[in-house]
Amino acid sequence: MLKEILKTIRINHYIKNLIVFVPLVFSMNINKPEACLQALIMFVSFCLISSVIYILNDLTDIKSDRQHPIKCSRPLASGKIKPLTAVWLLIFFLCIGMFLAGSLNTLCVLAVVSYIALNILYTLKLKHLALIDVLCIAIGFILRILSGCFAISVIPSPLVILLTFFLSMFFTFSKRTLEAGMLDSVNCRPSIKDFDVNLLKQFIIISAVLTITFYFNYMLDPLTIERTGSKFLYITTIPFTILMFRLIYLIFTSKNIDDPVHFIYKDNIVKSFIIIYLIVLFITLKF
Repeated sequence: MLKEILKTIRINHYIKNLIVFVPLVFSMNINKPEACLQALIMFVSFCLISSVIYILNDLTDIKSDRQHPIKCSRPLASGKIKPLTAVWLLIFFLCIGMFLAGSLNTLCVLAVVSYIALNILYTLKLKHLALIDVLCIAIGFILRILSGCFAISVIPSPLVILLTFFLSMFFTFSKRTLEAGMLDSVNCRPSIKDFDVNLLKQFIIISAVLTITFYFNYMLDPLTIERTGSKFLYITTIPFTILMFRLIYLIFTSKNIDDPVHFIYKDNIVKSFIIIYLIVLFITLKF
């Protein structure tokens, strides 16, 4: 039962919420225990709230998931988890997630409530609208970044907001491309049925270029240099860019995979460059 619960709450997707720690790192508050604790609380809160949304989405899509070659194995679609059990999990996670956000400040609660409202609209209607669905997911990631800023009381950088927006667009268009590649064997979501795979791939390239551009600009931004005390952060653009290239390669060549998160966990080259990136980031922040 525990294994099925972990699948239902999508614990492997909690990696997406690590973005909450970005303001902590680049504001150089990572050496402050109180700030680290506040960011950790916000991270846990967003993990729980994101699980609430995943459960709600699975409850809404039980019938369509049963027709999907991959999603049919999800605990709710396969019947391994009963809908009533999922509802109780949803309520429990919602209460704890809101309590944790409330223990920080009002702005954190506002960010979480906005995320919940956005995703309810997304689950019920917006996910069926082409491009609007991608925009909703991008806004969801911006709310994560903002919550990380609110938790430790720092002002969000416009460049980080734009970087987050286009990076989330990159991953979402990647997911849509992988799903569209399975169109012959599954009834894909309405928002991508009319998309040509080549057009989706162009969206991926555009999003990747903008992501790398805003990342590079943020690393060269005088405010970033002043805040971190490092003039060498631009070096991290090299492993960051190679990592993006590797993800694009996997997305364009893989079959029977419907989520790019799979590559982060399963591809050794991707994992290696994530480690290299973190090492280079750590070194450049020290000089």
